[in-house]
Amino acid sequence: MKTLIIGLGNPILGDDGVGWEVARRLEEHFAGQRPDLEFDYLSLGGLSLMERMIGYRRVLLIDSLTTGTRPLGEVTTFTLDDLADLSSGHTTAAHDTSLKTALATGRKLGADLPEDRHVYIVAIEARQVHDLQEGLTPPIAAAVPPAVQAALDLLAQINNHASQEGE
Repeated sequence: MKTLIIGLGNPILGDDGVGWEVARRLEEHFAGQRPDLEFDYLSLGGLSLMERMIGYRRVLLIDSLTTGTRPLGEVTTFTLDDLADLSSGHTTAAHDTSLKTALATGRKLGADLPEDRHVYIVAIEARQVHDLQEGLTPPIAAAVPPAVQAALDLLAQINNHASQEGE
């Protein structure tokens, strides 16, 4: 069973491109050694992101996060199951729909989607995610190696869970 790794963001919007950079480094790290891993680079969310996840049991999302409560460049890991769905039921536009709502909708329609507890997230606290510029600011660039390590640790955890579940 393949694990899908998605770098989220937009590389022409400054630090919003950090998800792509971390995913790119992971892809280079594995360089064909792990046929169970598939990589993608996306600038979408909601229903469109849900559609890309169809057919996978496990997904690792890498993205910037702007909470304003964490230090700039802090790397956080969690599962989608850990997040409150603050926009639950809000489906007026595909882009505005939360991933939790989109996955629940997809499952109700019979789509083969991962459970929320199997959607892993590596997030890097960033602020400059709307500036039209290529490249990462120094604090976010410095967070890339720890984010790569956090993703490697999560992938090891994912493999352990898959082994325990007999996959």
